[in-house]
Parts: sequence; C-alpha cells; structure tokens
Amino acid sequence: MERTVPQPTEPRYLRTAQVAELLHVSPKTVSRWAQEGRLPYVRTLGGHRRYPDAEIRALVETLSEPSAGQPTTWSS
Repeated sequence: MERTVPQPTEPRYLRTAQVAELLHVSPKTVSRWAQEGRLPYVRTLGGHRRYPDAEIRALVETLSEPSAGQPTTWSS
C-alpha cells in the first residue's frame, strides 16, 4: 500500500484588481490602503503588490457582517 505525503499548500495571492473587486473599491484605493499599511501585501520580484488571499477574504467576511447596534437595513 502506497502512502501519499501531504504536499504543503502554498499560500495563494491576489492581484490588486482582484482585491478591488472583492472590496468594491477601485484598484487605486487598494494600492493606497496597502501603502498606508491597512492591507497586508508582499512584493513580487517585478515590484508588483500581491495580497494574501486568505487574509483578504477574512477581511471581506468581517466587513460584510452587520455590526452590533447598526441597523441591518437602510432606510430612506
């Protein structure tokens, strides 16, 4: 019987445009937030920013949860 050794999964990274789409903001805003230290990122050898997928998706989940004391519906 052959045993398979689990391969370590490499973390996935998102491009600026992908993060912008998830957060419903412009790519410029994502870049600015990264520069201000609001979003985690790494730099590629070419100097581009890449954002850790798991951390960005966790942020999206946090932002989409209604806050305590905040109304869940908008009123006009």
